[in-house]
Amino acid sequence: MRSTLIATTSAMVLLVLDSTITGVLLPSMRTELGLSAAAQAWVVAIYLVTLAVLMPLGGRLCDALGAGRTFLIGMAGFTVASAGVGLSTGAVEIIAWRGVAGCAAALLVPAGLAVLAEVYPEDRRAGALAVYTGVGQGFATVGPLVGGLCAEFLSWRWGFLVNVPVGIVGLGLMLRARPVTPRRPGRTLLDLSLFRIAAFSGAAFLLFALGFGMTAATIYGAASLQETLGLPPALAGLALLPLVVPLLVATRWAGRSTARVGYRRLGVLGGLSLAIGLLVAGGGILGHAIVVVCLGSVPAGVGIGLLMGPMTNAALSAAPAERRGQASGLVSTVRQLGGVAGIGAVGALTAAMPSGTGGPGALGFAAAAVLVLAAATVARVLPTARDRRDGEPRRPGAPADAP
Repeated sequence: MRSTLIATTSAMVLLVLDSTITGVLLPSMRTELGLSAAAQAWVVAIYLVTLAVLMPLGGRLCDALGAGRTFLIGMAGFTVASAGVGLSTGAVEIIAWRGVAGCAAALLVPAGLAVLAEVYPEDRRAGALAVYTGVGQGFATVGPLVGGLCAEFLSWRWGFLVNVPVGIVGLGLMLRARPVTPRRPGRTLLDLSLFRIAAFSGAAFLLFALGFGMTAATIYGAASLQETLGLPPALAGLALLPLVVPLLVATRWAGRSTARVGYRRLGVLGGLSLAIGLLVAGGGILGHAIVVVCLGSVPAGVGIGLLMGPMTNAALSAAPAERRGQASGLVSTVRQLGGVAGIGAVGALTAAMPSGTGGPGALGFAAAAVLVLAAATVARVLPTARDRRDGEPRRPGAPADAP
């Protein structure tokens, strides 16, 4: 099991680093390759679009081919695509390889979750998902700093080429572990009927809001600090580090305490904590106070840690076992769509308001906080600790002897 967990976690690390460092590397890529403004936008957009659109197909392939096989295909594709991006010499080439990376990521994300759901029993799955999501999101918060260091002291190419050895190690570990992940052919491509399950849809909505909020906290947080306070990219990324330790501590605690606390309470507490952190950080940006931004990062990190792993586990546990590949693909798609919506919404606010005042960034943080609070109100549909019997969640409100 340990090799499987390390392999899937390495995939998560690759994906979140790739998503968070690209924006920091773009200026160096533009200078060296002569990228136009449109080409720069496509370098970012093609990855996000292919990832979000093809994620349901990734979940379907997990059922048809088996999650383990799908993971190997996705990891191999992402490793090759990373090498292609790092060695690109022009706009068309780099955009094409970024598209390939998005396609591979659309297989990796649901496959990693489905592998863990198949390999780990219910009583140990929460802890495994805590490691998987916590380590990955911890790297997401340091991604801008890593990208800034690569651009300043090495080359933008190393931000992508470093993925190659990590991908090879992940492939080797998964081949060594050979997890048993059965094939379940014959399902439709996008099983929206899963949303009829109240606990699944509630957890999915929280994950959508989480994706939106994390976009504000990481990508636009660093950008706002650079624009408002005049910080260089590396220091702007460094200012977000107070989010990391609380995130990792909360993730660890949630993984150990899910059975005792219940998904419902974690959803409410996580949503409230993230919303408070976003509001405080937004106020710090508006007031040009970096100390306040750092203080807001603490509850934001706690909220992310309480939501990411438990809400993912709640959605997977609510789905029937034979549809967990579909469920992993669907909840991953929803979370990614939350991030895409966050990029679009906060980006539109930034473009529509005067720059340099901190207003666009603060308003984006406030919008994310409102959405997270709204999502926290639906946590009542999630199972409580009392709703769990024999290691499996049952419907909230169902009698103790309900099937």
